[in-house]
Amino acid sequence: MAPAVGVAVVLAVASAAQGVTLDSFEQGASFTQCISITDWESKTLADEITLIDRDAGGCCPELSTAGAKWYTKYKGAQVVCGFKADGTVVKTTGTTNGAKTCTYNSCYVDKQNLACADGSKQLLNGCCAATTGSNSGFGTQCKNYYLSYNNAYSESVKYCTTYDKDYSTLGTAGTTDKTDDQADGKLVAANIYTYTPCGGSTSPSPSPSPSPSPSPSPGPSTSPSPSPSPSPSPSPSPENLSSGASIAAFSGWLLSAAAAFAIRQ
Repeated sequence: MAPAVGVAVVLAVASAAQGVTLDSFEQGASFTQCISITDWESKTLADEITLIDRDAGGCCPELSTAGAKWYTKYKGAQVVCGFKADGTVVKTTGTTNGAKTCTYNSCYVDKQNLACADGSKQLLNGCCAATTGSNSGFGTQCKNYYLSYNNAYSESVKYCTTYDKDYSTLGTAGTTDKTDDQADGKLVAANIYTYTPCGGSTSPSPSPSPSPSPSPSPGPSTSPSPSPSPSPSPSPSPENLSSGASIAAFSGWLLSAAAAFAIRQ
């Protein structure tokens, strides 16, 4: 281990808060520290975790995360970041003169504590322990996407977004006004505009919502099917004449055909 990295890790461990549960935080409480990626992906709200301080550049140290960037219109991770004062969401990491710099903006605790299919509880990252991909780990009523992001050290961090299977008839939750999402230094979770949360009550929607997708891809273009060409009218024949049809009509056709034949000769 390089000396600088070793010192950073020692300082991070020294400044860690031991034995904390996120369940003890008030819903919507400001969150200004970091969580180890291991705890993030394996612990629930009720489990004790170690909180780690951010460094001088505002970044969480290696092997840790400040929380997931809020994903528009979705519930998901139980610590969400990126909220600016005007309600827009921005979360960035970078390097300046060799030093890591991070702008997480405001991070908050967004407790959901959803039940998983095996009877366990939702993890801090918004997934279930049994989640291995989209629509896995939760009960049949709760749908999820399985996503990831990189921290400042390019380490992959897993998280999930969730929504109710019947979102199209249950409607959306919250309000479309971004300015009411935060108040008095806290996240007002009830005001966040989302697809129907799993296991949550929502306001009815007058019309179905579009199918949710974290990164929608355009479907194949379609064009109207060509109209079928009209079938040629059948030549009159005895079987095409009803029993009440005029025999004269049939005879007339024969005469016309004979005349046409004679002209060609």
